[in-house]
Amino acid sequence: MAENPYDFRKSLDEVHIKGRRDFTVCPQPDETVIQSGWSIVLPETASDFCFDLARDLADYLLVSMQVSAGIRRSDSITPESRSIILQTGSEELPVPRSFKLECRRDWIRITGADDWGTAQGSYHLEDLMNLREAPYIRQTAGTCKEPLFSPRLIHSGYGMDQFTAAYLQRIAHEGFDGILLYVLEPGKGIQGYTDFNEIIDLAEKAGIKVYFYSRMRNPFHPGDPQARQYYESQYGQLFRHCRKAAGLVLVGESCQFPSRDPMIEPLNSNNPGCFRSDKPNPGWWPCSDFPDLVHLIRGCIREYAPAADLIFWSYNWAFAPKELRMKLIDDLPGDVTLQVNFEMHDNIEIWGTRERALDYTLSLPGPSQIFQEEATEAFRRGLRLYTISNTAGKTWDFGCVPYLPTPYQWLKRMDQLKTARREVGLSGLMETHHFGWFPSFISEFAKWNFWSNSPEPQEILLALAAREFSSEVAETVLDAWREWSEAISEFVTPIEDQYGPCRLGPAFPFLFAGISLRSTFGLNARFPWTARCLHEIAFCRYEPVNDPLGLDMGIRRFLAEIGHLPSTIARWQRGISLLEGLLEQIPERKRRNARKMTGLARFIANTLTTTLHIKCWWLENQRLLLESDPVQAELILQRMTAILESEKDNVLATIPLVREDSSLGYEPSMDYVCDPPHLEWKLRQLHAVLTMDIANYRKGIEVAHRLELDTPCSGTCPENAFAGTP
Repeated sequence: MAENPYDFRKSLDEVHIKGRRDFTVCPQPDETVIQSGWSIVLPETASDFCFDLARDLADYLLVSMQVSAGIRRSDSITPESRSIILQTGSEELPVPRSFKLECRRDWIRITGADDWGTAQGSYHLEDLMNLREAPYIRQTAGTCKEPLFSPRLIHSGYGMDQFTAAYLQRIAHEGFDGILLYVLEPGKGIQGYTDFNEIIDLAEKAGIKVYFYSRMRNPFHPGDPQARQYYESQYGQLFRHCRKAAGLVLVGESCQFPSRDPMIEPLNSNNPGCFRSDKPNPGWWPCSDFPDLVHLIRGCIREYAPAADLIFWSYNWAFAPKELRMKLIDDLPGDVTLQVNFEMHDNIEIWGTRERALDYTLSLPGPSQIFQEEATEAFRRGLRLYTISNTAGKTWDFGCVPYLPTPYQWLKRMDQLKTARREVGLSGLMETHHFGWFPSFISEFAKWNFWSNSPEPQEILLALAAREFSSEVAETVLDAWREWSEAISEFVTPIEDQYGPCRLGPAFPFLFAGISLRSTFGLNARFPWTARCLHEIAFCRYEPVNDPLGLDMGIRRFLAEIGHLPSTIARWQRGISLLEGLLEQIPERKRRNARKMTGLARFIANTLTTTLHIKCWWLENQRLLLESDPVQAELILQRMTAILESEKDNVLATIPLVREDSSLGYEPSMDYVCDPPHLEWKLRQLHAVLTMDIANYRKGIEVAHRLELDTPCSGTCPENAFAGTP
């Protein structure tokens, strides 16, 4: 069934999924059965938040389990028959948001360290029933659970900085405890002028804190006489008006300032446009005076929010020498949090070449050398340490999909994050950048892994596979997930692909290098961004990046990738075939979501096919431009035509996928980039290249044929033509 644009938002607003219960499941002797007629009991002194929580649990039981439960307050909270008790406060629970679950034959009690802990205990009760597909809870004298990481921060998958009350509730149910909002100036966000306090209050009702992500202008050096007044009017006033905001993120590229570090190119320098400085901009270098800026901003914020979490993120200077990065960390205020990238910037030898992950990827679980160096230094200094883990389910490997269905590769990252927690004190996670969070079994899997006293990961995965498909086929589902997990580990997504076909999917255009003056889709072609696009963060022109800091030559990387991508695509296809073979064996009520998962995997495989095609296309373009023999040039054009025809088939195969699932082809900051209109544009673009650009080039080949008959072309560039004079 076809979906309309943005229909995926309905699932984001679906706090409790209808019809979870499987009435064929029978309780075990050691399980308590929650039935209609049970009561949810609160102390008389329970807060409004806990009363809303009781209503949430009652709604879950009715909507998902078809069990009708009442709600009542009581002076006594001693266990009573057929009751679920929600209470707050216990000396057993010193960690915020922790809880204890007790389940006896005819009653259940959830005790939270605080109200938000009680909420997480109630949501855990829902999780147990979701996996069981029935309102049956294994009896226990008492299980205490603590969050391993806090905060767990995400951006909105709904749309940039767009949060509804229901979506916030869904976020809280998934175990996240913080959201990120962009701020450009006090009262102004990425979507324009914004009532930040309205969002903060709405999030608080869901048990979620709000962190600002700064894009505020920093036009003055901290040593300038007007600096204090200016930064007070920005950062100070932001927290004066939003005193319940939890913190602020500062990252180099978004908080550039006129640094006086002699190693950088001064901000707003007067270099002519054709001149490229050999010095980086201040946002991309660990400037010696960055700590001075942080000290100043910190002081402005602390005046109004003494406990605000000021997060300084070292995202942008992985290329800088280690000693300068360590010096910056050493000079930061002691009450600032350092956030470090987790998996990026290592050189990886694979397929006989060398790749480098320059942006977020799951191909490498982490930690990187950069993380180990900077995290160790933060630990030595006693700084709070966060990382961007993207464990909400998505990276830049495939930019316009809702999540990556590769649990075994995600598990490798989760295990490494827990190791970093033990060894260097990692305490907080940014689990998605602005590509946002979409509910999936991956984020649910992360929730189980990021709480203490959880079952073994393989046990959880098997239960998730049984719930999403059926217990009879769960092992085969795991085999499919293994294929996909292996596939994503095989391709270290290069930067030209992350900003090209892997970001735009099969809508990525194929531009013809041998353009004419009348060419419609030449190298200056512009992608048709929508009116809702806030970030144009992809490039139509495709060519290899030649990085001096460790990458192999671009042409060698392309040749290696062309040789090995077919086997990676085949792995995705094997997993798809395994799942598609199960569709008729699973209950009808589960088939739509199962088809969506296979559709997601097909979209990823088709994206990789486009990536393979564009590499071959670039290679043939280069050969064509250097080929003077008209016979050989014609053979190249024939190969290029075959690539276009194959890509056309790939685009046509993608259109039904995005029609059935409106989350495919969407990324919150770019809006839709690979929906049916963009894929139809791609078909027109391919047709124009074939019928106009290639046809025009053939006219030149015809001229060359005639000229060759009279005077064969034999000119070459002498080897010493540009040699210097001895």
